[in-house]
Amino acid sequence: MKHSRAKARFLIYAVTLLTLVSLPSLSLAGGFALYEYSARANAMGGATIALADDASAVAYNPAGITQLPGTRIMVGMTAIAPTADVQTANEKTTTQTNIYTPPHAFLTYQAGERAWLGLGLYTRFGVGTQYGYEWAGKSKLYRSELETYSLAANLALKLTDSLSISFGPEVMYSSGDLRTRPTGTNDQMISVSGFGIGGQLGVHYKINDEWSAGFTYHTLQKHVDKGHARFIESGVFQDGNITMSLTLPASYNLGLAYKPNSKWKFEADAIYTQWQDYKKLIYDYEKKPGTATAGVIVSEKNWRNVWRFQGGAEYQALDWLALRAGFVWDQDPVRKGYEDYMLPSSDRKIYSTGFGVTDGKFTYDVSVMYLQNNHRSIDSNSNNNVGAYEVSNSKAYMAGFSIGYTY
Repeated sequence: MKHSRAKARFLIYAVTLLTLVSLPSLSLAGGFALYEYSARANAMGGATIALADDASAVAYNPAGITQLPGTRIMVGMTAIAPTADVQTANEKTTTQTNIYTPPHAFLTYQAGERAWLGLGLYTRFGVGTQYGYEWAGKSKLYRSELETYSLAANLALKLTDSLSISFGPEVMYSSGDLRTRPTGTNDQMISVSGFGIGGQLGVHYKINDEWSAGFTYHTLQKHVDKGHARFIESGVFQDGNITMSLTLPASYNLGLAYKPNSKWKFEADAIYTQWQDYKKLIYDYEKKPGTATAGVIVSEKNWRNVWRFQGGAEYQALDWLALRAGFVWDQDPVRKGYEDYMLPSSDRKIYSTGFGVTDGKFTYDVSVMYLQNNHRSIDSNSNNNVGAYEVSNSKAYMAGFSIGYTY
């Protein structure tokens, strides 16, 4: 009874904490990659590639689901609220603090003595940047939102008692909402959506009772999203079809975990993202802005490949309570001379913590994270035709919650 009351109090604290941190007074990984696929992993800095011992392994390393007997489900979300100060030659502005809530849902099923099936819905890429309607850089951008949702199915095979592999397709839905004001009387709004198909490969190896290793590979994804472009000039509307083409990058994820005893778990990961795949955004207009003729506009990206290093720890304080913490250092892929207003970021650090409660067949996990970008000064450049500006006080607050159930 005493333990039940303690669990109830912790759940009340969890919901209260999640609510407070998710308020607007409240991001993103290198580039616009996301790794917030479960509250437990969030609290450990995402470092669960080698552990891979709950249902979120479908996203972090599907080969690890061979450690999960029976059927497991997990659902949840992460609230992300990014903000930054941008100083141009004419003014200083703060990006609007919107809250984005990428969800996650996982199902694992033991199909036989050596075979498991895993199904996951989660978000691997996303960006949300919004400035004031009248801000100084409105001719280049005043709103940018890119959302993706991945549906991944995996078959995991336990080849030996120590070695497991997994493979499967990933269908990714992407949508974009981009808005600019080329002049004071013009307004351009682009809305597109579409699907891409890729895949992932996972490996999990149990070295011994204390050490384990994991590897996950995500293929690149080519997207050709279609939609409409609306151009407003002095109150006159011009609508036309548009196609936006881009390639989302491949990534290589490696983790090493150490479990010295039944109380402690540690993991360190390295993730290499091949952002060179993301060379450009291509806009193919049925009617170019301000004209009645078709045309193509290319936004050069030319990003560089980068590393993300993350580490985390979990301490089983009580039979029903686990305490967690983590840290991430993330490189920014945007090359000097290719900066733009869509993603005002730089190298960043993430500090995370959280806890998990086990109540019979249910698990409840809570995480809070603080992301801090380095200060960055940008010279005027012609590749994206932006003037000199500075990015400061760039940060994001994140809060996650997941509920799991074991059949």
